[in-house]
Amino acid sequence: MALPIYVVTGFLDAGKTTFLNDLLNRSDWQDFKILLIQFENGEEEFHSRYGNCHSLTFPKKVLELLPEQIIQQIGGYIQSHELDEIWIEWNGIVPFAQLQDLLLHPSLRRLGSIKQVLHIADAANLENLLGRTGAALPEQIANCDFAVVRNVGSADSFKRIRKVLNGINPGIHIYEIKAYKDLYKQLFRKKERPVNAFFLTVVLIFVLHLIGKPVLEMFQIPVNTIINVFLGIILQALPFLLIGVLLSSVIQVFIPKEVIERRFPQSLGKGMLVAILAGFCLPVCDCASIPIFRSLVKKGVPLPVAITFLTVTPVINPVVILSTYYAFNGNMNIVIGRVSLGIIAAVLIGLIFVGRPPQGPVLSGGALDRLMCSCGCYEDLESMTSFTDRAGLFIRHSQAEFFDVGKYLVIGTFISSLFQSMGTGIFASAQSGAGLAVSIIIMMIMAFALSLCSSSDAMVARSFANQFPMGAIMGFLVFGPMMDIKNVMMLSSGFSRRFIAKLLFTAFIVCFAVVFLLTYGGGI
Repeated sequence: MALPIYVVTGFLDAGKTTFLNDLLNRSDWQDFKILLIQFENGEEEFHSRYGNCHSLTFPKKVLELLPEQIIQQIGGYIQSHELDEIWIEWNGIVPFAQLQDLLLHPSLRRLGSIKQVLHIADAANLENLLGRTGAALPEQIANCDFAVVRNVGSADSFKRIRKVLNGINPGIHIYEIKAYKDLYKQLFRKKERPVNAFFLTVVLIFVLHLIGKPVLEMFQIPVNTIINVFLGIILQALPFLLIGVLLSSVIQVFIPKEVIERRFPQSLGKGMLVAILAGFCLPVCDCASIPIFRSLVKKGVPLPVAITFLTVTPVINPVVILSTYYAFNGNMNIVIGRVSLGIIAAVLIGLIFVGRPPQGPVLSGGALDRLMCSCGCYEDLESMTSFTDRAGLFIRHSQAEFFDVGKYLVIGTFISSLFQSMGTGIFASAQSGAGLAVSIIIMMIMAFALSLCSSSDAMVARSFANQFPMGAIMGFLVFGPMMDIKNVMMLSSGFSRRFIAKLLFTAFIVCFAVVFLLTYGGGI
């Protein structure tokens, strides 16, 4: 029968050995035969008070150079001693995946399996360490079941640390170091089976649907329409979001920051031209351009050029051009008009950020930045000489970014589905008797609220062609892909609110001015 394995992780000097000395030397544990495997030598040594805990210690150098020897020594000890459980104190600067590789070795896999992973966090230093210590520390937090926080100065400090840990590992159980009794109960209680949890979740959703739907429909809220619109937007957006996340992860993991800084055009004009050409070549919608935009900013691409890429790509990419051509029955004037206005508006938005750069930091250091490198440099990439190591980091980065940005996509999509189901009549009625300027503003606001995918918004715009002038339709087609509710929500996952507000305001004003002036002057 495989022995239960409990793993304690944490950065250097986090207090892992102190914690193990307190926990494993409980008086009610003295009859348990425990093996403690330590993969680092800290300032404090482990002492077994009752003689029931034996320890094996392996320095980091041995772990790196002689993993097979470690596997043989651990396997031999387990087979020659009668044990009840195994505890592991893992090195704070070594990726957790390396421990998993050790334990999954054929000679150890049948002897023990991981039951719980705890992370010891020092509240005084945690926030400074994250994002500056490579991927090892965030990866350890992401793989743990519990976090034990020490040196908590106040309730506000604990609340802040809880938010940081939940951003990396949503749903993680967090305890202060003093709560040993509660921790002991939580650690050794029987874990709920995932199948049961999934079943209960499905039953809860079903019950809420049965009870909540009639109540909402009493207030004239079209529940079925909202659900259908929500699922329609999500199913359209997720494939493009996945493409964007994968491209973003390739930039982050496989392309060094120095290469981009050296090869990317230094002049503003050439940089914007490259951004426009990239927009033509990438078959991605607005959902996909945001993760790529964040990676470009982190890798040192000038902010005005990155903004030009962000705003122009969802308007001029091949998928959008074809969908516009199909929606308007092959009318090339509309297709060319949309592409031209999109390029002009994107370049002007970028130039405005040249003349008036944002004050304060642009990147906010969201949950993804706490999980992965926040500056785009990945200092530990130099130690990853094999493609397998980088591929593993690529997968972890893609997973983290997909769920980090995806949750904001879901929130934005739900809000926009409410507008699509209940708010379109407001915009249509407001159009009555409006002039060109007001019509453009109405359609731009509608595009922002509906949050349609740029690969399919042309079909919706076509349905308004009989109610609004062509200038207003162009405002819908140009501004909507650049900025809408779901895009703003997705940007909030990695950028400061001040920057997002300035970008939204600038894009709205520029798009309105470009569309209005060219329409009023007879250009459309």
